[in-house]
Amino acid sequence: MMTFADVVSNSSDSVLESYTYAEGRLQLVLVLGENDQKVAVSLLTDCLAFAGSVLASSERAYRTCFLALEDLSQVLAVENGVYVPAPDFGKLMQQARANYHLAYGKKAAEWTHLLSLVGYSRLASCLVADVGAISVTEIAA
Repeated sequence: MMTFADVVSNSSDSVLESYTYAEGRLQLVLVLGENDQKVAVSLLTDCLAFAGSVLASSERAYRTCFLALEDLSQVLAVENGVYVPAPDFGKLMQQARANYHLAYGKKAAEWTHLLSLVGYSRLASCLVADVGAISVTEIAA
């Protein structure tokens, strides 16, 4: 059985086949580039960002990506228990392009990570409260 850590480590050159968001649950279906295994990654979140125009493309090149899981406490400042944007304009713009803005004003104790599909750009990003609660289901070809 494949774990979420396995999916992340094998996700280079993966292709996002589909994604759905309903009732607070995001599901990503990926064909992993390392072994062409199809998996569904599912997690609860209510803070999302999508690159709609890129995801609307049917071309495989635009949907080629890898999974990046980032510890928000390593990239954002925390004041009074909540994430705050960088005071420097240039850094603020870098944070916005990386979708870290999803965490601004959120409690650092509640939202610990940012999960992103990174390809030509950030295809999708979401805040993650519990990395251990991310489920992976292998899909038969």
